[in-house]
Amino acid sequence: MSTVHVSDASELIRLNENTYDALQAIEFEAMDTGYAEFLTKDLEIFTSSDENFVVGIYQSRTGSEVIDSPYPYNEYMYILEGEIVTKTVEGHSHTYRQGESFIMPKGWMGDFSISKDLKIIYAVDGINQTENLDSNHIVKINDPRIFDYDLGEYEEYYPEQSNITARGITFFSNKAETFQIGLWESTEGSISGPSTYHEFMYPLKGEIVLTNSNGERLVTKPGQGVIVPANWDGEFSVPQGVLKIWIIYQE
Repeated sequence: MSTVHVSDASELIRLNENTYDALQAIEFEAMDTGYAEFLTKDLEIFTSSDENFVVGIYQSRTGSEVIDSPYPYNEYMYILEGEIVTKTVEGHSHTYRQGESFIMPKGWMGDFSISKDLKIIYAVDGINQTENLDSNHIVKINDPRIFDYDLGEYEEYYPEQSNITARGITFFSNKAETFQIGLWESTEGSISGPSTYHEFMYPLKGEIVLTNSNGERLVTKPGQGVIVPANWDGEFSVPQGVLKIWIIYQE
């Protein structure tokens, strides 16, 4: 495992072509997951200061495992390349392909197969501890660029601080609501102020522009991601509106 960044500081962390190049430069190694051995490479790009939340990118050759004891944490996987097939202990199978993602909750058990060589973005909650209300069901997220989710009506988004209207849906939350994953769509606009939690943003349509208090700008486009750590202070703007997957973690 290779680590790029461990932080509780207020600096933005990018996921872009340079990050993928860094992963590409790592050699595949045999990794024992506790259930089976896979040939993998792993690049952590962010770890929270409590070391309970991790974001990274990962590659694996094909392989399979039987998760015959409860899965130890909540893990989100966004498929960049390849294919995963899961099967519950009741025998229900699900396939996840490029552009799709899912949350495997702590406590889940079943069969897990990488049926085509894999590259994913992942986020893990519960390296040390976490609790869920439901540990039996994987939450699948279809590709929002082609699947029509009902996100509700546009509403004013923090109207005292912004001129954005937005709508969205939360797909998953742990019991304490300190780890959540969702989909958010907005009109053009901006909002300023400090961040109170860590957030990973992955735009599917539109661009995200983040400008810090020194006037430094970071533009994140589809195919890229950005981690906004807690305590980052600046302006979030979406010049043409945005459709993004978001993951938040509160220490």
